[in-house]
Amino acid sequence: MIKAVLAAFGIMLGLALIPLVHLVGIPFGPFIGGYFGIRFAADLPGTYASKGVKFGALLSLVALLFAAAAALVLMNFVDLSHRMFLLLWIGVVVFTLYTGSMGTLGAMFALIKMRR
Repeated sequence: MIKAVLAAFGIMLGLALIPLVHLVGIPFGPFIGGYFGIRFAADLPGTYASKGVKFGALLSLVALLFAAAAALVLMNFVDLSHRMFLLLWIGVVVFTLYTGSMGTLGAMFALIKMRR
């Protein structure tokens, strides 16, 4: 499952870095990453929903670590006001929740299509 999550996160980053593709790749990146990333996971027992939720939780954990590290680096180099500090951490939380939920949906959609 770790290999699948890292593959999905790599797909997300790849879509964000390609010029012109990032306009669509950033909002749909977690879904696309979840869709293709879950294929790298071993065939674990359980329903597609439980596999998707586990995958999404791990993907959101990786996204949280990445976003929190980026926020801490930004805080060390830029003097932020109280409002900007709060907005920065709200953005980290929103990014984490969005990544986890869209990654879960993408993984569940791929698992449903693979069972047909």
